[in-house]
Amino acid sequence: MRKLWYKKSAKTWNEALPIGNGRLGAMVFGEPISDRVQINEETLWSGYPKKDDTVYDGAFLSNVRTLVKRRKYEEAYDAIRSVLKGEETAAYLSYGYVNVDIIAERGDIKDYSRELDLESAVTTTRFELDGNEIEKSAFVSLADDVIVYRIKSAKSISVRVASACELQHSITAKDGVITVDGRCPTSVSVYNHLLEYDGEHESIPFRSMIRAVPVSGDITVYGGSSIRIIGTDFMLLFSLKTGFNGYDKKPITEGKEYKNECLSCLNSACAFSYQELLERHEKEYKKYFDRVSFTLEGEDFNEPTDERIKKAAEGRVDNKLVTLLFDFSRFLAICSNGIGTQATNLQGIWNEELLPLWRCNYTININTQMNYWTVNACDLPEMHAPLFKMIRELKDVGNHFGLRGWAPFHNTDIWRDNSVKSFYPAGSWWVTGGAWLCRHIWEHYAHTRDKKFLEDNYDVFVSQAEFLQDYMTEKDGEFIISPSASPENYFLFNGKKCGIAEWSAMDQEICIDFFDKLIKISEILDKDSTPYRAVLERLKPVSIGTDGRILEWNEPFDEDDKGHRHISHIYGFYPADVLTGDEYAAAVRKSVDTRVGNGDEVHVKYGGKAFHCGHIGWSCAWIACVYARLGDGESFMDQVRKFWRNCTYDNMFSVCNIFQIEANFGIAAAIIEALVQSHGDKVVTTPAIPKEWEHGEVKGLVVRTGEKIDFAW
Repeated sequence: MRKLWYKKSAKTWNEALPIGNGRLGAMVFGEPISDRVQINEETLWSGYPKKDDTVYDGAFLSNVRTLVKRRKYEEAYDAIRSVLKGEETAAYLSYGYVNVDIIAERGDIKDYSRELDLESAVTTTRFELDGNEIEKSAFVSLADDVIVYRIKSAKSISVRVASACELQHSITAKDGVITVDGRCPTSVSVYNHLLEYDGEHESIPFRSMIRAVPVSGDITVYGGSSIRIIGTDFMLLFSLKTGFNGYDKKPITEGKEYKNECLSCLNSACAFSYQELLERHEKEYKKYFDRVSFTLEGEDFNEPTDERIKKAAEGRVDNKLVTLLFDFSRFLAICSNGIGTQATNLQGIWNEELLPLWRCNYTININTQMNYWTVNACDLPEMHAPLFKMIRELKDVGNHFGLRGWAPFHNTDIWRDNSVKSFYPAGSWWVTGGAWLCRHIWEHYAHTRDKKFLEDNYDVFVSQAEFLQDYMTEKDGEFIISPSASPENYFLFNGKKCGIAEWSAMDQEICIDFFDKLIKISEILDKDSTPYRAVLERLKPVSIGTDGRILEWNEPFDEDDKGHRHISHIYGFYPADVLTGDEYAAAVRKSVDTRVGNGDEVHVKYGGKAFHCGHIGWSCAWIACVYARLGDGESFMDQVRKFWRNCTYDNMFSVCNIFQIEANFGIAAAIIEALVQSHGDKVVTTPAIPKEWEHGEVKGLVVRTGEKIDFAW
């Protein structure tokens, strides 16, 4: 049974059930009398296009390089921090809510249940209210681009529908349609808890429309801003469009026409009955979802999903819950991506806040990349397209060093901001995120063998190579990325925290992997790979410290946090494949074991709040991937259990202090890695199966030879 189901309604957002079509997202609470549906649209962001002309020129870089070369790490850290502005990216915003209230005299509820069917991407809520059997269903149509919400009842009911938009707006209700016109704030500060709507700059405008379509019943207008429906069967259709027309376009004077488009979309959907809308949606959705299946033998516990998660966290073997988690990841990938949509942000397309932590942006030192770790293996190459669009736009923006090529720092947004964010160099001064993003171009080709795709994106690789070649410096005849950081991690030098080193393992591994793949691509496309070979041959290799671990920085520093959530220095082993051989495998094993052994009780402060930042969410998922690649099924499964214990909300969303979506994809990537591994022409099935997965079957997974494979054990 590929369903999440519950015996109670959602009281918090992290208990509500997600639906989406890549552009529109909704969270359905399933409350019997006063129901709420929280709405997102992928281009509802704060801000506007603006250019930061800051240049960190050669003299500045030379000074910092000299400082790290002379082991003046604290001075190097301070030098970089002195030029940082502490600005924030734009924020991804919640539209607000649609409220659907049943007007009842008593409100006695019996036989309540709600579910999310992963095979159809439809939520259903059933209950009996004062003896009246009622069923609500909702989906976001992949075929017709509207949110559909239906209520059926055995006896006639009265329902009030209202829009509760949380952005600046005006609202009218006429002829059974609620229309909201509004705009996003020009700036949002999570640090200062501030939203601004200034009159000087254009921000993204939008229109939403809700239309009530009765199957049996009548519609009346309530109070100028809501509608009332009386009957036994009706549906609500919700359409939302914005004027966003690209990262470099003013959203109003250069924006798209969106008001008529919103109405046109609504009218098109109204031409179909509910059953027709459902069938059209399911046909489009199942085209993607049915490509892969993964089953494990084991007891099928007939219990609500939240109870099963709790018992799995306590140690109960629940293989069916593992496969449900895997299917939920595929569901999320389909519902938060699509051809022509934006790339998935820190929460995919689902966010309830106007001041979201981390601004719900794109963090490219692990999170954005992890969002796409499963799409190729799960035969969802179309869902990779939004990331490639973002990569190309970042290429066009360039870099802040006056060098050739392109280089974003660790955060970006819908406006493709590529400037340094925050005051913390260890996190923000990191220049190889673009090279990591390029790895996805190679992964897409490896799984699809689409040579035309490779040709179309070769210039992205070449431009990134130009930046890396210009930024690199030489030491003892070897090329290094300097100055360098290991994302968000600190080392101790003379008893003081420092985050900028002469080189880091991660930067070196990313460069080795990047030029290795660029050489392969050049040969496939019959291009000259000579200049790239010359770089690869001189890149400083990754070192193993005297303690047997991967040396994270250029010296064996004492770590400020021995259990740090990032395992950046393991990049070359996973997700990349350039740390090969038994010696590196042993060093990787010791490195990750050390992180795991020290990483459960770490707290940090952000925006005045304290957060647990041990190995939860994406960190747990990344560690699970590494153990699976090492062929250690039991340690991999320990991380899955930890995922149930520390990293999962009742609705199966993954936890990183708040909901962040990347771990939902990352833990599925670990499951895939346990099931099958492929490098070059070698494919190995069941390399890291834990003992409790005694029997299972996989159909439709795609390996890096471009082949689809089916197998059982």
